[in-house]
Amino acid sequence: MDYLILLRGINVGGNHRVPMADLRDYLTAAGFDHVRSYINSGNLFITSDLPRETCAAVVNQLLADHFPFPIASQVLARPDFMADLALAPTWWGADPLLRHNALFKLPGYEADFDDWLRAGVTADYDQVLLTPNVIFWTSTLKVHFSRSFYSKIVGTPFYQHTSARNYNTTMKLKQLLEASYD
Repeated sequence: MDYLILLRGINVGGNHRVPMADLRDYLTAAGFDHVRSYINSGNLFITSDLPRETCAAVVNQLLADHFPFPIASQVLARPDFMADLALAPTWWGADPLLRHNALFKLPGYEADFDDWLRAGVTADYDQVLLTPNVIFWTSTLKVHFSRSFYSKIVGTPFYQHTSARNYNTTMKLKQLLEASYD
């Protein structure tokens, strides 16, 4: 099975440095195959015969063993990732003048966060679609950004339980998974 590993909050502003080459080596040493990374923000691909839950446990233990700070991660099986992206609305990524992000739900994400999000979204400045693993979110980019709900989520428990990727990165991850090991 092909898996996508998403790490949250690494290599941002010089904080929580995680060299991708080292991480690839650790994952290979842990028994994963076809280990690759995409950009330096914690996007990795592995292949394993292990179930997703076991892969996630191995990845979490590896991160705890090699890095002196907590790193939240999500391991998504290729079919689950592709199924979620197939649900992406047509408005997500359509307007280059808007901000388009995919917020991937991390372990510990609570169902109540969905209700909190629905209640807070501003119809004039945000569009949101929730799927089982991903939240597709389009908001204003610069004009009136402070009025969008997206501008207010940093530091909230909701935000701490998601890992954001912009539209271009998300679509590149999809492309790399589609091309993986064909």
